[in-house]
Amino acid sequence: MRVVSASVLMVLLAATLAAAAPKKQGSDYKPLPSVKKNINGRAVEVCTTPECTLSAAAIIEALDLTVDPCDDFYQFACGGWAAKNPVPDSSSSWSQFSVLDDQLSNAISKILVEPVDVQEPAPINQAKWLYAQCIDEAAIESAGTTPLTDILAENGGWPMASGSWVSALFNWEFTVAYGRRDYGYSTLLDVWVFADEKSTSETALYLDQTSLGMPRSVLTDQSNYEERFQAYKTYIKTTAQIIAADLGETVDEAALDQQVEDLVAFEVELAAITTPSEDRRDIERMYNPMTIADLDGLMTGFTVSWLSVLNFMFANVGITLESSSRIIVQEIEYIQKLGDLLAVTDQRVVANYLLWRFVKDLGDDTNAAMRDASFQYNKVASGVSVQRSRTDVCADETNSLMGMAVGYKYVAQYFSAQAKNESNYLVEDLRTAFKDLLTVNEWMDDETKPLALEKADAINKFIGYPDWYEEPNGLEDYYVLLTGITASSSHFENIKAARLWWSSTELDDLGAPTDKQQWFMSPTTVNAYYEPEFNSITFPAGILQPVFYRANTLQAINYGAIGQVMGHEITHGFDDQGSQYDKDGNAIPWWSNATQQAFKEKAQCVIDQYESYTVPEIDYLLPGAHVNGINTQGENIADNGGLREAYLAYQLYVQDHGILVDPHSPHQFRVIGPMSNMAEFSSEFQCPLGSKMNPANKCIVW
Repeated sequence: MRVVSASVLMVLLAATLAAAAPKKQGSDYKPLPSVKKNINGRAVEVCTTPECTLSAAAIIEALDLTVDPCDDFYQFACGGWAAKNPVPDSSSSWSQFSVLDDQLSNAISKILVEPVDVQEPAPINQAKWLYAQCIDEAAIESAGTTPLTDILAENGGWPMASGSWVSALFNWEFTVAYGRRDYGYSTLLDVWVFADEKSTSETALYLDQTSLGMPRSVLTDQSNYEERFQAYKTYIKTTAQIIAADLGETVDEAALDQQVEDLVAFEVELAAITTPSEDRRDIERMYNPMTIADLDGLMTGFTVSWLSVLNFMFANVGITLESSSRIIVQEIEYIQKLGDLLAVTDQRVVANYLLWRFVKDLGDDTNAAMRDASFQYNKVASGVSVQRSRTDVCADETNSLMGMAVGYKYVAQYFSAQAKNESNYLVEDLRTAFKDLLTVNEWMDDETKPLALEKADAINKFIGYPDWYEEPNGLEDYYVLLTGITASSSHFENIKAARLWWSSTELDDLGAPTDKQQWFMSPTTVNAYYEPEFNSITFPAGILQPVFYRANTLQAINYGAIGQVMGHEITHGFDDQGSQYDKDGNAIPWWSNATQQAFKEKAQCVIDQYESYTVPEIDYLLPGAHVNGINTQGENIADNGGLREAYLAYQLYVQDHGILVDPHSPHQFRVIGPMSNMAEFSSEFQCPLGSKMNPANKCIVW
């Protein structure tokens, strides 16, 4: 399934510019070059900078004027863009985010092909080596699958690719611990270190349910995804045949087919005992601290050497756990059911599954035959018909594994001080707008409102890049544990080294105070996020680029684009999940019972509204499919709040600067939903009450 989508460029522009008129300027206001024109009998100033011209052209090109904005504002605002920007054959979807991602990949490639410079911080040269060895397909082809089969052998071998597998050589506990320690995998168990949600100044050890090889929603609905299931089975079988041939093994095809069936059946059972994402929104339910010794009591009829497994995971960072060491279990029922499942599952099946997860994750870093097997599956799973270019793949992989090193160079070449400074002001205007909405909010009581205002004030903001970029040796200190990436190391060795570094760096945090200044996205990321445990919002340099942010253009455009994103992230601190954390990021109840109940009623309105939206693009697959209102409620609340805050923030800007006067729903509903809940939109576009974009019942949380 391929979804055509476009970010709503400057969704507030039409509403704010229509009433434009000169006014006394603020002391820091710098007027843009303009000319006076008579429009509909009014003298208005029209911005004439190249950036304004580009923005105006982009808006006009994006419009579909054949559509009534009161009927479908998404199609009105974005239909022209979608028609002119079809989904590329190598992508499963396409949006303004995709365009910016594409531009980012090109910029990263240009950075990484620059000659190694011994005057630069060492991690930058390591990133260049990683990229260079990734695009050296001849060397990768020469190595074949041997680097991968060595890993499989270390874990007792992959039964389905071997004619003589010995069960005594396999230990599932070792394989799970090995995968987490050296690669950061979460197969059967997910173990990590992060801020203690009840005391976020300290770090804690967490245990959670497994990740899966296919989405849980697919694995638990085989009847509607039969084609994808078959493609998945073919993928597993093909890779097993490739590896068996490379090892010189002879595998009976009928026996192989049965092992594939057993593997997938086991993963279906795993998926069935995991908790769906819509049921993982209650932090209190998922906070279950205990000792490692207590874990033994969670399983009946099955024994796990918990202390040995966990200590093996931490072996590389020199941390030794005790039976009395504290661990927070997020899904107790999953751990209980996992024991029951493992007790009745043949060891060969477990071994096949665990080793398959290595093959699936690392196969693309081996030869062309393995990459093609992956691509054939993705053609069915994602709808792509052409493989991405090797340069794009390697740029993205290098960015994923060494994003802070790549970002260091990217910021120097592509991110201006002006963008950082203006973004800082924009965030503060959005914060003020949110606080204004909070002040006039009628459903939050007087007991809770002062605490909410304190939390809004306490939100920490990170813009562009981390502060330690400007410190001497900051980049070297960040990558201090990274070794093994050299001018002569192979591509696969580089992947192993980078993953070991990432896994070790995270686990090494256990017992240390929480660093609440840390970033969880590199500057070379086209996204933004709110971190509830830190009560912080982050806007990397990658998203502070056109079309989301543009210097020397009308501020209405920036407020309507990146301003809506900023408001969205601020609102996450007060959605159904973010509201469970206080101003210090601790998951401690701070809303009164009355406010909680009032919020639930408001949130239910949003849930019901989005549940009513059907998704015709996938009707052929899931007839009558509609948006999951529960699972998307946090993003929908943030979309609605972000839009209102951006609109209000621009009005506040106008008052100061003198020109009177947007685990998500599908893109169209992220426009239609917030707009239809906004009276100002209906007024501006003169939408009749009761029209699709101006319903009588509006859902307003923030």
